Amino acid sequence: MPKVKLNDISLYYEVYGKGAPLLLIGGLGSDSSSWLGVVKKLSSHFKTIIFDNRGTGRSSAMKKPHTIHHMAEDAVRLLDYLKIKQAHVIGHSMGGYIAQELAMSYPERVAKLVLVSTATVSSKKNNVLFKDIYTQLKRQGYCREWFERWVPLLFSKKIINDSNFIETFIKNSIEYPYLQKADGFKSQIDAIASFDARAKIGTIKAKTLILEGRDDILITPQEAGALAKRIHKSVFKLLDGVAHSIHIENPKLFTSAVMDFLKSKKLEKI
Repeated sequence: MPKVKLNDISLYYEVYGKGAPLLLIGGLGSDSSSWLGVVKKLSSHFKTIIFDNRGTGRSSAMKKPHTIHHMAEDAVRLLDYLKIKQAHVIGHSMGGYIAQELAMSYPERVAKLVLVSTATVSSKKNNVLFKDIYTQLKRQGYCREWFERWVPLLFSKKIINDSNFIETFIKNSIEYPYLQKADGFKSQIDAIASFDARAKIGTIKAKTLILEGRDDILITPQEAGALAKRIHKSVFKLLDGVAHSIHIENPKLFTSAVMDFLKSKKLEKI
């Protein structure tokens, strides 16, 4: 199981396929396993790198408080270790914050950028929500009720009504051997609450695709649309029938949109 030591932490990663490098960055509470439903398709065209953010999965936690910028630095150091000068970058939700920071602070490292279910700043509503979810986690630990609380935040009503999908999701979540520790979750929600890219987001030069589910209630289409307006010549795609976790809910739809963008030589053809 590959790990790399990056100053204060140890970062777990996996690499699949060959071709132009593609770095996938996960969201709050999730790790590299969240991408497994799309890795096979993406790695048939790209050298696809997935990793566990600090404090998740098999990566170590940081004892000191950390920020979205720290996590972007982790991604850059991982690319350095893999001897990759530039990569396409996909970031989902909190991973989208990290991807934005990466594109703003290290523009030479990003080829094309895909921002999924994300915004320039976390809403006050979500900051309060995440604190309450953390309090529940500290009180009850990982239990069925805790994961059930996430279901309407992550998925569309269509999928919520698919009992087999939801039962599998909850079962796999509860039984996952590398669940994030509560302190790691708290560190991430603090990092999310302190992130605000509104003043710098216009400096992103990479060709950018913003993907958003029409049914997303966690980070709304209005928030994602506002992000698109701030990035010059970005492409905004609002996808029907999906909510926040597009790549989990509908991997085929997700990979199709991503592949069209990454393979296109002209942005306006997307």
